[in-house]
Amino acid sequence: MLSGVPSTLALEEILTIDTEKEETVKTGLTSIESFCLDRDGNIYFMMRDTSENFIYKFDAAGKYVKSFGHKGQGPGEFGFGGTVIIDGEGRLLAKDMTKKKCRVFTPDGVYLEDIDLGMYLQIDRLLANKTFFAWDRDDSSERPVRIDHFRISDAGLRSSREFYTYEFPDMYEAPRYVEKGSAIISGATADHIFIGDSRDGYVIRVFDPSGKLVRKIRKDFRPVPMAEEYKAMFRKRWEQMGGEGVEMLKKISFAANLPPFRYLFTDDDGRLFVMTNEREGERAYWYDIFTKDGVFIGRFKLDNIQVNEIEGRRYIDLPLGVKTQGDRLYCLREKDSGYIALTIYKMTWN
Repeated sequence: MLSGVPSTLALEEILTIDTEKEETVKTGLTSIESFCLDRDGNIYFMMRDTSENFIYKFDAAGKYVKSFGHKGQGPGEFGFGGTVIIDGEGRLLAKDMTKKKCRVFTPDGVYLEDIDLGMYLQIDRLLANKTFFAWDRDDSSERPVRIDHFRISDAGLRSSREFYTYEFPDMYEAPRYVEKGSAIISGATADHIFIGDSRDGYVIRVFDPSGKLVRKIRKDFRPVPMAEEYKAMFRKRWEQMGGEGVEMLKKISFAANLPPFRYLFTDDDGRLFVMTNEREGERAYWYDIFTKDGVFIGRFKLDNIQVNEIEGRRYIDLPLGVKTQGDRLYCLREKDSGYIALTIYKMTWN
């Protein structure tokens, strides 16, 4: 711990936008795929699938404002939802996960244009120089691997430059495959990009907005063994597929321990929050907290997960999105009922 540096984070719930509540359902928002915030604290949600509008705007007090972005194949329309982000001009960039295009809207939902990305680019964060941190994934044409390409895209999203690459075996094509053998996590502030590559252990690489490596954050960690229940459920899932699944299992082995981390987010002061695989209770996971200089200062718990079950038994859980703005933390959570909610907390440091 650093002397004189606040290291204990307390969260006080301010409000929740709950897709199970009738008042929310009436707006048309029945699920949440992703969300973003504008400088005034307005919240923009995107749904994965719907027969009507995909994007829903709520104000900073959690009051519904409007929806837009209709289902369809025309300009400004979506086949499936994906991600939303605010650009340097205050416009909303909305990405259909199935398209190589980005839809652009005003904050009031007026459609402006489509940007042809030329690839299935996922836009992660606006950087200080008005460029974007983004990434895409593809398959190698020569080797049985899949490749994540981490990029800096220009302000207009017309071109991009790769600065980091992560390769991992293609589960279906590789001769051998290790389940949970590695993990990649990423995120950014306006001034820094963070990429955690567990092939090197607990190491987070820190890049500047140009993609230049400026430091590495390292931390000792307590290994978390892979649960025997997960292994059993994994095998059962493939065995149920019959011959093809049984053949797949012959080439699959399991890592002894889970990767050291699984998700990250940042705050306006440059702090880094890294979700570990250490869990307490059914839903809460431990996060490591680092200063903007990469010094470990403490831990806290958060339950930003969605649980998938097979035959009523917990199989796997997946991290849901977390963002911060000022002294507010916005966290997507799955309720015990299975519905998704966005909970907004006030952050207090001691």
